[in-house]
Amino acid sequence: MRISGIYLLVFFIVHVIHAASILDRMTWGQLLFLTYSPTGFVVLSVMIGLAAFHCLNGIRLMLQQGGIGIGKPTRPDYPYQIQSMGKKNRLCIYVTMGVSALALYFALDVFFKF
Repeated sequence: MRISGIYLLVFFIVHVIHAASILDRMTWGQLLFLTYSPTGFVVLSVMIGLAAFHCLNGIRLMLQQGGIGIGKPTRPDYPYQIQSMGKKNRLCIYVTMGVSALALYFALDVFFKF
């Protein structure tokens, strides 16, 4: 999640700087030409996938910190089992990855229809 957050932050900063300077350097049509290039498709697709993963994983972590999906606290007896990585939490992680993959699939579907 930290890595996706760093990539999204860098993308956001570059995007804002580029959008602020677009009136001086490029026309809107030239920007769209860059966006519809193969490199633009790859960059935007990766960013959509990262954004979906980051968002859904953040929601999962908020629910987990609220006590949902962790289970009741138990005494730590040997052999130690990590309580926060129970079946419900692992299922939430897999669902997060799956929904992120679906978001990336639909983003690619939208991009390649143009």
